[in-house]
Amino acid sequence: PALAFVPHQPHPSLPKSSSLLAADSDSGDDDASFELPPDTRELIDHMMERGSKNGFISPASTSNPFSSKLESARKSLYSDDELIHVLSLHTQLSDETIDLPESSIDEEDIPSLHQLVTSAIGESPSPLVGMSIANSLTTIDFDLDEEDRARIRKIRAIASDVDGTLLSSRQTLHPRTRMAVKRALQLSKEDDDFHFFPATGKTRKGALDSLGIEIGTLIATENVPGVYIQGLYCVDGQGNVLFERKLTPEATGAAEKLAKESGISIVAYDGDDLYTTEITKIVRNLHSFYGEPMATLLPGSSDGNVRDLGTHEPLMHKLLLMDDDIELLAKTVRPKLEALAKEYDACVTMALPTMLEWLPRGCSKALGVAKVCEALDINMETELLALGDAENDSEMLEQSAIGVAMGNGCPAAKAAADYVLEDTNDDGGAGTAMEIFGFAGR
Repeated sequence: PALAFVPHQPHPSLPKSSSLLAADSDSGDDDASFELPPDTRELIDHMMERGSKNGFISPASTSNPFSSKLESARKSLYSDDELIHVLSLHTQLSDETIDLPESSIDEEDIPSLHQLVTSAIGESPSPLVGMSIANSLTTIDFDLDEEDRARIRKIRAIASDVDGTLLSSRQTLHPRTRMAVKRALQLSKEDDDFHFFPATGKTRKGALDSLGIEIGTLIATENVPGVYIQGLYCVDGQGNVLFERKLTPEATGAAEKLAKESGISIVAYDGDDLYTTEITKIVRNLHSFYGEPMATLLPGSSDGNVRDLGTHEPLMHKLLLMDDDIELLAKTVRPKLEALAKEYDACVTMALPTMLEWLPRGCSKALGVAKVCEALDINMETELLALGDAENDSEMLEQSAIGVAMGNGCPAAKAAADYVLEDTNDDGGAGTAMEIFGFAGR
């Protein structure tokens, strides 16, 4: 279907872009030998043929495509067997396997075997990603009128959610998204009139750790502002706090009592410090899978019991009420929590079906984004591109100049967005959105 801009109505999906890095979650047994996928084998055979013609691969070594003169200097790092094993294993176990494009590619643009391998094991960016983006953009059928294009040309900043948007369902960055984030950060560094910043429910530490060493370090060292803890902790590029709000002790205590009565887990946020009343499996998962700092018990009281979260000073930013029973949270706990919110000057939102979020009333990710935009002299309603997927992103998507929901987005996010991608977070949807809506004319 064609892409169309339909304000505040059910939104058409953007056609799924073609990609050199297609998802393939089927993996073989991790035992004996590994067989290269046909497309990868075809690419290697083509490069071997080029190498033989150019004299880089000797006839005696053609049984092993990594035995070339160009690679011999690297044998101190990787043996031939190790290289072919790594590429084989990667293409079978990764959801980012190589898929040759239908359109022709100039032979000079085809990467070397060593580039492919170092990319596969994470030592260098994928040499295929640039071609992937270029190919995907040429295959998308744009149906934008001049008003839509003018709206896109005014974009001066990008605010992006992290979980479910930048990060895949496996908590990794799709290569297309990684390259787009790096491009956005580079533009932010070179152009004082352009900005990129994360807008997430995570702590700052959790967000930067989850985005990986490369992207996390760039955000931490390149004066990148950010909206963290659901807009309750917002910082400028130097780390100075632009906006901060916390729950009252009474609000914390009321939600904690409900969690105890309901038999569910609870985690409280105070900046990068997380606290809980019991270290349960889902509490551990918040750290081990989602990358948040590990929650700890508050120091015990004089009688040896675990202290209530409401007694903590200097107060909590937000609470998570968590359980794997989605129906319990949605149908039993949430209505009770919504009722308490009216009494304790709080509000409820959700980023994941297994987690309800308890925030100070009037606060949201959208409010935090507005505070950062104000500090950057960005008009949120005319100059901001926002990317998201969840209920807690809805206001941000609706209030921004252009709001784009991922294909994996919840109904609330898709209804609030100006555009809905068919590409999901696992397809690099955030990268696609940035290339289409964020980098026009740059």
